[in-house]
Amino acid sequence: MLLDFAKIPATRRPNACLACPPHWNRSDGDPVSPVFKAPVERLREVLVRIAAQELRTHLLCLDVQSRQAEFEQRSRILRFPDTTTVAFEPMGGNRSSLAIFSRARYGYWDFAVNRRRVERWLKALGESLGPTDNAFAP
Repeated sequence: MLLDFAKIPATRRPNACLACPPHWNRSDGDPVSPVFKAPVERLREVLVRIAAQELRTHLLCLDVQSRQAEFEQRSRILRFPDTTTVAFEPMGGNRSSLAIFSRARYGYWDFAVNRRRVERWLKALGESLGPTDNAFAP
């Protein structure tokens, strides 16, 4: 396992964003991750493809057994690294969801870069996988 999402503190620096499935009942998860009408393997495949299309982004680790992936994306000018960890969750009946924790490794403020990344990835997932059980509105 790359990251224990249960241990992510509710109070975080403003250079991080956490998106969680609605059933996690985390009041600090913002935005909420939808439940997709796709098996977890398909959700993982599409998310890895979406991340690979982003500039200066590469896959650090894909742990199929623990259903997690970790990516690094570097800022355009100063090349500061951000880390994004994704946990994929099967929901049964050809449905799945995910949690995304994106954060800057350095600094305190990130001008909402990590939040926009999470929202962009969730939106792209919705466009690739079609309608979800709950709508995502960035």
